[in-house]
Amino acid sequence: MRQIGLILITFVFIGCSSSPNVSSVTVITQSNSIVVTDLMHELEREHIAGTFDGMVLVVHERETLLEAAFGLADRQQMRKNDADVVYDMGSIAKTFTAAAVLQLAANNRIELTQTLVDFYPNAPDELKLITITQLLGHTSGLDNFHNDSDFEFMDKAEAERRILSMPLIAKPGDKTAYSNAAYTLLAAIVEKVSHQPFQEYIQTQILSPLHLHKTGFYQDGRLIDSKIARGYGGDDPGQTTFEKELTWALMGAGGMVTSIDDLATWFSALRSGRFLPENSLNDAFTKANERWLLGSLAQTEINGNTVIQMGGSTDYGYTALIQFVPHHDLMIILLLNAHNNKYRNATHHQLSRKHILPILLREFE
Repeated sequence: MRQIGLILITFVFIGCSSSPNVSSVTVITQSNSIVVTDLMHELEREHIAGTFDGMVLVVHERETLLEAAFGLADRQQMRKNDADVVYDMGSIAKTFTAAAVLQLAANNRIELTQTLVDFYPNAPDELKLITITQLLGHTSGLDNFHNDSDFEFMDKAEAERRILSMPLIAKPGDKTAYSNAAYTLLAAIVEKVSHQPFQEYIQTQILSPLHLHKTGFYQDGRLIDSKIARGYGGDDPGQTTFEKELTWALMGAGGMVTSIDDLATWFSALRSGRFLPENSLNDAFTKANERWLLGSLAQTEINGNTVIQMGGSTDYGYTALIQFVPHHDLMIILLLNAHNNKYRNATHHQLSRKHILPILLREFE
């Protein structure tokens, strides 16, 4: 189980020469264990069936058991997925927003017990007592603040106005209800406290210090366009979210892209607290409530195991997932850019729950 083979093997399966959907598998790293061989066979079957394209990474006790690329990043250019390709991470972007808040708290620039009235004195009375912790843990009572596209143009003032004028769907602290609006508001609060644009703060205080050079926001000039994966799911295949302007309809809640190795590095930093000042308490894995941790990570049970996770899905077929099973020190990361009708925009969760975790957990139980 401990012997790790470092190999680079590419398999290509072409069902029809006129078909743009060429199945290919590139194994970057694979251990010699039977369980990983079984997992690869399962993933190959699902990929060939059209269930997904993208990157899969499995790490056990900080050793890479499997890193593999499936399918194409660009079907028109016949460009394969690989470890250098950048994918939309969807709501995993919320972990960066949460980290920014926790970093400011560690630097004594904000307190998690502070309420909205400290930042928005003119907010309606029912919103004034919402705490930072409640925003982080999806118990603020804030609903989604727009029903249009995530790419709808909206400046910060308009986003704040809409969020602060919405009636609450529950009294703060009473109910867990997933809220993109809460994280957009947190991004605005980061700007108020840091006196920096939110994107600049994330870049200078988190991405650059951690050398996450393949992680950024939509239209980030540092990222090479040719390395962006196009999405193949839904009604408009072959598009990219990266080309869209990031507006405050999405700020803080999404709008970020990353590579598989960068995302693994980021989750390691979340676990270790490397994004925080030295000797600071790492609250990323502290419970905000029974469902959510302060680092925008959900805690759930799968097959009798506690699993800490965050996932995301966006337009055009992108889905993404980080999962961590503490009892087995097992991490799974998926960055996917295609799906068919089998699981659709739940492909990330279903691929892991039905095809990855059962195989791996049988080995470790």
